[in-house]
Amino acid sequence: MNLLYQLTNFLIGTCLASHACVIAERAGKEDFIFTRSKCTNCKQQLSLLDEIPLVSYLMLKGRCRYCKVHIPCEYFLIEFLGGFAFCKIDFSSISGMNTALVLFSLLLAAISDYQRKEFDVAFIVPASIIATIHLLVNFKKISSVDLVHFFPIFALFVYEIFKNRLGCGDLLVYLILALYFSPQFANLAFLVASVILIIFFKIGELSSKDSVAFLPFIYIGVVTQLLCK
Repeated sequence: MNLLYQLTNFLIGTCLASHACVIAERAGKEDFIFTRSKCTNCKQQLSLLDEIPLVSYLMLKGRCRYCKVHIPCEYFLIEFLGGFAFCKIDFSSISGMNTALVLFSLLLAAISDYQRKEFDVAFIVPASIIATIHLLVNFKKISSVDLVHFFPIFALFVYEIFKNRLGCGDLLVYLILALYFSPQFANLAFLVASVILIIFFKIGELSSKDSVAFLPFIYIGVVTQLLCK
């Protein structure tokens, strides 16, 4: 039963991730609620079968049904990651729904950061509000250990931002994770993200001269943390 529950959540997560891709691409330009998805190349409206997360990509062999242009594999990977992000969430509880909203907001920011090396702050407003409310409700539960984990990393972020080695967006995401989950959770998520980023540099997938979108790596770190809980 638990496996079926997680599988159902995984499928829900893939659908949410698929829609997150649409929102990140169309925000401020097109309607992303009432209009159907379409091929970014030929602009042909997609059928319902073409919109099934993961399955449609595999069935179409990564190409548009109409113009045969290659569909970026990033869409498949985002849907796959989204499935794992939401697979352990209890959607029947308020806490679970809050976590889902936080994860969805961060996913929007991560996708936008990957595509444009920046993201609209509006994407993380819901997550920021939920994290702030969570802090206020649980303020008395904050321990000295939490403060020890939080302030050194927070100070490091501020220093790196002044040195123009990090963007303010990374700090905002860190604050959301630290306030909603815990400073320990946020630190481990960023540690995983940093390790993965170093691996990408070592294998030559990224250059130290290029601007790097860090939020996608942070999101992978968050998902890793959630799966290990």
